[in-house]
Amino acid sequence: MCEHDPRCQGTDDLVGQALAQIMAGRWAVTGVYSDETGPPLAYTTGLVEHGRPELLIYGLEPEQALPIVNRVAELVVADADVLAQPYLDRVLRPPYRLALLPAVHTDELTVTRLLYGPDVSAVQLIWPDVDGRYPWDHGYGYASYIQPLTGVPRPLAG
Repeated sequence: MCEHDPRCQGTDDLVGQALAQIMAGRWAVTGVYSDETGPPLAYTTGLVEHGRPELLIYGLEPEQALPIVNRVAELVVADADVLAQPYLDRVLRPPYRLALLPAVHTDELTVTRLLYGPDVSAVQLIWPDVDGRYPWDHGYGYASYIQPLTGVPRPLAG
């Protein structure tokens, strides 16, 4: 599913599609294409029904982000302890790994907030640059607006 954009395929009934996925025991992933107002974003709706925080990722167009978010959601639903670590190794091709950041700001999770309210818990998935650096590292290879942080990075051990 993706938000209203000519590049999207399927219906524009994002809430209805999300509810159908949730009622079937799954979760929905909504993709938002980049535009003049911000970078691309993808996020889940319905992981809360599995007792898990929602997931979000910035900086990757929906075609790239949706498989990543779905894979992490599968891992998280199968094992909540996946989110206890600062990094996740089983999604990107080695040596790259996702960093996990508890989200403080979830304003852009439109469908999720419509269904669950403004206080939804979420974790941001953060991908590294080609040299394995993250947005908080010196020399990160992308502009800060590509992957805005929704929380405060904690010191992460390698």
